[in-house]
Amino acid sequence: MKKEKVLKLSELIKPLKNSLQEKKKAAARRTASKASARPKIKAKKAESKKAGLETKSEKLGTESRLDRPVRKAGDVIPVSRRETPAPDEAKWGLVLMGGGTRALAHIGVLEALLENDLMPPIITGTSMGAVIGGLFAAGYFPPELEKLSRQLSYSRLSQLRRSRIPIPDRLVDYLMVESYQKRLLRRMGLEKEDRLEKQLQEMVGDINIEDLSVRFGCNAVDLVSGREVNFTSGPLYQALRASLAFPFVIEPARLPGQLLVDGGLLNNCPVRLARELGATGVLVPDVHRPLKKMPAAGFTSAFIMVHRMVQVVLADSTESKLPEADLILKINPGVDTFDFIRAARVINLGRKITRDNIQAIKEMVSRLSGKDRSES
Repeated sequence: MKKEKVLKLSELIKPLKNSLQEKKKAAARRTASKASARPKIKAKKAESKKAGLETKSEKLGTESRLDRPVRKAGDVIPVSRRETPAPDEAKWGLVLMGGGTRALAHIGVLEALLENDLMPPIITGTSMGAVIGGLFAAGYFPPELEKLSRQLSYSRLSQLRRSRIPIPDRLVDYLMVESYQKRLLRRMGLEKEDRLEKQLQEMVGDINIEDLSVRFGCNAVDLVSGREVNFTSGPLYQALRASLAFPFVIEPARLPGQLLVDGGLLNNCPVRLARELGATGVLVPDVHRPLKKMPAAGFTSAFIMVHRMVQVVLADSTESKLPEADLILKINPGVDTFDFIRAARVINLGRKITRDNIQAIKEMVSRLSGKDRSES
């Protein structure tokens, strides 16, 4: 079943795959010809140096990227401008941040991009953004992802929100922390089956990240070393499980010598990872909610205090990384992290804002590919 999904995605990006295959063949031909033409190449380099000329590789080594300051432009913020790379080097990346329900807006973003033949060759994400990006890379199309999101609306937390009892948002978050922390502490260190990991494995199979049709990466935080861990290879389901482990809600993922939790704690906007995977331009749909002040009287328990600390860390790990992007879509759905009954509204918002700003995205992609903007 999973193989069929991957094939569907392959068909969707067939032009991209054909282009990559042609590049590989060309690279192989160049490698074969270099062995027989090394004396001639050395001679040409020597002549070029005598004439005061630079070879292409030497010139690239001296070039520097020019970063410009952040400037607002409605819902779209071009954060930095860089020199246009060569067409065969230009790739753009889509970075999907976490945020629980708010991150479901990424489904609408992906749908709007595909409507306009904009298939991101590189996707990185964290937490819920990692799950959406990873499932998409494994062959789940936006309608399928939206269908999966509807299942979240039937969660126990959503049922509490549907009740007629007026429950303030903070209290719901408090109940969430209270209900899970005992189970979390009780199971820590016990060798039991990881149900969430098993579910993810059933969804994507045993496919490795490096075998996906889209270049994909996600992150997590290792509590043992205290460092950010990037997943760019290995089983996809294990990487998604690690990145999804929201503190006090979803238990940490266990790998040999590691205890892994939500990557958003250190980096909720993995732009740098997208660049490491080859992105020369990065688009970030901004779904984070700016941190608001909380009255001192609201800190009525240790659990509320811990939850607030997590919120503070997540806000900082988002806002400190956003300026590294090239283009930011300001979406910011006004919903809580676990308010899944509003999933449809959030997805529609992501779709609408992406459609409204599709020209700016096309311009970024066209600039990177060296095409004239009028062609888009």
